[in-house]
Amino acid sequence: MDTPDSIADVRKMASSLAFPVGLMGSAYAGGYGRIWRLPVNFTIDRAGVLADNGWDDASPAWTAERLEQVVTPLLKRYLELSVS
Repeated sequence: MDTPDSIADVRKMASSLAFPVGLMGSAYAGGYGRIWRLPVNFTIDRAGVLADNGWDDASPAWTAERLEQVVTPLLKRYLELSVS
């Protein structure tokens, strides 16, 4: 959402975060379309498949309930595969 001339400041700020940050040169994100609001989250499973599309949730905040609904099944599936 920043302009190209501020990319150095964006990279500096992003490098201090404890999680990875994706930087795009355009507000258009391929198959996801244009990024209209931030934050937005897309949950991708280990196979690279979109498991949860943040655009589809009217209330996109990551609450404990949403984590339980979206992430827990993915973790259970991964654990089941790794045990067998």
